[in-house]
Amino acid sequence: MIQSAVLAVVLQRFQAGVRAVAALAALALVFHAAPSAAEEGDRTALQKIKQAGVLSVALYKDYAPFSDDGKGIDVDLAQALAAKLGVKMSPVWFTAGEKVDDDLRKMVWKGTPLSSPADLLMHVPVDRQYMARIEQAKVFGAYHRERFALGRDLEKLPTLDNLDPFATLQIGAEAESMGTLVILSADGGRYRENLRIFKSPDEAIAALKSGKVAAALGELGQLESGVGGDARFAIDAPPHPVLKMQQWVLGLAVKADSEDLAAALQTAMDELMADGTVARIMTSHGVKHRQP
Repeated sequence: MIQSAVLAVVLQRFQAGVRAVAALAALALVFHAAPSAAEEGDRTALQKIKQAGVLSVALYKDYAPFSDDGKGIDVDLAQALAAKLGVKMSPVWFTAGEKVDDDLRKMVWKGTPLSSPADLLMHVPVDRQYMARIEQAKVFGAYHRERFALGRDLEKLPTLDNLDPFATLQIGAEAESMGTLVILSADGGRYRENLRIFKSPDEAIAALKSGKVAAALGELGQLESGVGGDARFAIDAPPHPVLKMQQWVLGLAVKADSEDLAAALQTAMDELMADGTVARIMTSHGVKHRQP
């Protein structure tokens, strides 16, 4: 009996020891696998993205044909960029602020009280003077050139050399856009009564297609996607010097210190431009690619 009792105690202690050793081994694996705060801080932006296997990309909501309802040019392009890095693309949808500065602050370098910034923001104006004054973000990777345009109903406006027809015919434009401001002030406000203001370019284009307005002002890409290829409509440069000359280049933005990520994305974009991927994506959404 005594020998049995002793044997039971020894066996119990042995089992407890095995469990303790196993627990210590597991704990050692956890500490070995999990990076320290210092190690985490030493990783570059690109290294973190590749380890996570995900590139988070900020995309504008309600901005067809570039990004709207989960699809668009910028969505497809972001997926192609992520594939070049060997990771998946995770979209972060957001509503545009009053200025691009607001979007960069919220989506690139600071975040919001409820969310962290994304790794990348699409559809950023590439402008040297603007880039020179923003220290917290790096803007690069030009991939497309946009400008203002005017879509017109050919039956109502067979030709259009100036704004005179809008003294009697209605023209649509997005609220608070440059097009709206120009039409409101042009020729001493002569066309103000016939300007129809819409919440979005999509609504202005829909009004053109339904015959509610004779013409619609917007970005060329938006009009190409909306009425391009429809024989009832023509798309021209707006017959006003301010809108006719206005053009801008679209690119990418990352946090200023994400230098290796910016370099990798620039290389990826160069390859996508060179092999025709960017042009094919544009064409698939009804937009002609314009070299920046």
